Amino acid sequence: MKVLHISYSYDFKDGGITTVVEQLIREQKKTKIKVEWLASNLFLSPFKRKKLIKEILKINPTIVHLHGLWRVHTRITNDLLKADIPYVITPHGMLDKWALNQSQLKKIISWYLWEKKALNNSSFIQVLSSGEFEAIKKINSAWKCHLISNGIFMPQKKELKLNEYPKSWEDKIPRNSNVLLFLGRFHKKKGINELIKAWEIVSKYSYSKNWWICFAGSGNLKILKKFDNKSLIKRIIVSKPVFDLEKEKVFRNSSAFILSSFSEGLPMAALEAMSYGIPCLISENCNLSETLNIGAAIKTNPSVNEIIKSLKYLIKMDDNEKKKISKLAYNYVSINHNWSNLTSQLNDLYRSVCEDIL
Repeated sequence: MKVLHISYSYDFKDGGITTVVEQLIREQKKTKIKVEWLASNLFLSPFKRKKLIKEILKINPTIVHLHGLWRVHTRITNDLLKADIPYVITPHGMLDKWALNQSQLKKIISWYLWEKKALNNSSFIQVLSSGEFEAIKKINSAWKCHLISNGIFMPQKKELKLNEYPKSWEDKIPRNSNVLLFLGRFHKKKGINELIKAWEIVSKYSYSKNWWICFAGSGNLKILKKFDNKSLIKRIIVSKPVFDLEKEKVFRNSSAFILSSFSEGLPMAALEAMSYGIPCLISENCNLSETLNIGAAIKTNPSVNEIIKSLKYLIKMDDNEKKKISKLAYNYVSINHNWSNLTSQLNDLYRSVCEDIL
């Protein structure tokens, strides 16, 4: 069996979907199936779209796995059907209510021209959480949906030496500081504006004097568009995206992680933070309700008052409480987001679709 994954971009700056696809492919290559990957942003114009179809036919996949909606690759599903190539779709949270309300007119037009038909004709829809499952079923209960979450690669249990400090923090954040980490794409749906306003209030109180906030990622961060000394006075730093060892250093030197989003599919950064045993503040919109229910994460929401309340709670927690949350988070992720198990489930579903071919 040959699986072709199509996402919008190969660039990790595009968000968590790229990370998911890269990790899923890495895990699938350990199995007996063949895997290919195409980025549809290389075929944006109508003329290049034909090249995308030709490239797909050249690869000759047994099944195509489309990641995300509202982009080029969901506009070619008719061509896939004509070529007798079955396909599956993972919306990655793009059918959530908040997401649907953004650029609403464009999405309504796209919905009736391409998206609805693409979803109707998919072999199945992979949903990443129970919250997403419920949201999609409200749109069309007839769609065949399977809940298979995203996974992560668990970090090795090791302690970095004190001198292994993130390069972006050197000469900016004192080494004995506590750091609240935001890692990801700078976008309004992440609740960043609300977080910054909340931080500007919290940072004035004496109980937070040893705390800093680090924004690591890429995108549009309007409130902090000028990263000058004023940001350092407020104990805020902003760094470029981090990868590999530098990313590990950032996680291992952070005291907490926050994602106060309005909408998410399933946030990889939050799962990664939990895998490092970092106490996480997450909104209910992160589709990780079980972690909140079992005490493996701290609830926040994308409003200034809610963020202030959760930050105050975090900062005033004692060490035993933090250790308890860390342990619960690590155990939750290691059990529920193991790539090996999840990939096996997905491969079985591919085979059920293609059994007549195999």
